[in-house]
Amino acid sequence: MRANAIWSWRTERGSPRPVARAERVARAGLLLAGAVLLASTVLGSCRATSELAIDSDPPGAEVRVDDVVVGTTPMRLPFKDYGTRRITLYKPGYLTNSQLVVVDPPWYATFPIDLVTEVLFPVGWHHVQRFQTTLEPGTGSIASPELEVVLRRAEVLRRAGPEGPKREPASGVDAAPPPR
Repeated sequence: MRANAIWSWRTERGSPRPVARAERVARAGLLLAGAVLLASTVLGSCRATSELAIDSDPPGAEVRVDDVVVGTTPMRLPFKDYGTRRITLYKPGYLTNSQLVVVDPPWYATFPIDLVTEVLFPVGWHHVQRFQTTLEPGTGSIASPELEVVLRRAEVLRRAGPEGPKREPASGVDAAPPPR
């Protein structure tokens, strides 16, 4: 028998059954979609993970990352995005510790390498960025002489109009050093 471009003939126990080309393409497409779904399910579970490990001495400090309370030390915080984060630790009886931390991606998470390591060949990399600090004992109160200068400057600013305070010091009220 002769097959044309649209139909192919398959013989099943002597009776020919036409199979359309579109049906063969659809079957191949379903098979390919199933393989992609299976691969993404199996291999997608192996993608890279990243954690921020935060520890303090003494432990038990409240942790804020970018002004959001996330827990107490020691802790591990999963994250997706790299960049600069503000980590602030609070503990009663200790000075507040606030630092900007740069979370750099590892070599396998930089563009264009991440296309291979996370999309085409997801191995299951695990990156841990560590942040450890020692809290200093003390209270967070402002010393009395500094507080008085700040309050005087605040009063001058409060009384000033929309144009701001005058430049010349008025009876020593604005004689405070510039803010740091």
